[in-house]
Amino acid sequence: MTNFIKNNYLFLVLFLLLLFKEPIYELFTIKEDEYNLTKCKITEDDYNKLLEFNEIDYIYDSKYLNSYVIYKDIYNYLEEITIRGGKDHGLKNEPVIYDNTLVGVINKVYDNSSIVKLITNKDSKISVKINEEIGILEYEGNKLVVNNLSNYSNFSLGDAIYTSGLGNIKENIFIGYIKDIILDSKGIEKKVVVDYNLDIKNIDYVTIMKEDK
Repeated sequence: MTNFIKNNYLFLVLFLLLLFKEPIYELFTIKEDEYNLTKCKITEDDYNKLLEFNEIDYIYDSKYLNSYVIYKDIYNYLEEITIRGGKDHGLKNEPVIYDNTLVGVINKVYDNSSIVKLITNKDSKISVKINEEIGILEYEGNKLVVNNLSNYSNFSLGDAIYTSGLGNIKENIFIGYIKDIILDSKGIEKKVVVDYNLDIKNIDYVTIMKEDK
């Protein structure tokens, strides 16, 4: 009697599996059409992002190479990123931008990849200009600031900030706008707080500004 009940139970389970095979399969399986549609949509979005860089050659009069981020540390994402492209692509210590805005500078190059020190790295120091004034861009606390500016510097809220061309970074790469101006306690120097619009944590594509030939 026990075996009869077990057999009937197994028969019932098999019958239900056959009856609901398609719904169960669909529940745990992504349809090929849906997968391809999603894949195509992502590819199209990514391609459109790359197209945004087409005017770089015109704006900066520089050669450039589009690349993508292959590694970022989720705990230190403001320090550095690893991108595709290295010695095999002729890369050295070029600046890296996104949406025509400075992201960082390549500081280590391997055969097929490079490490970019971000401008939000606590050790980053970049010479910048605001109008005719020269200062040093640094990351302090949780914000970008420009230090070493004279109290007599001529600039105002909303003025644009660019690389100065001093050092190893080419001139006139956009960084951001003046968000705030702070005068030190001695009234000798000004500090500028930068309005920097890039969300570095979520950047997946970048452009490398190669040396002019």
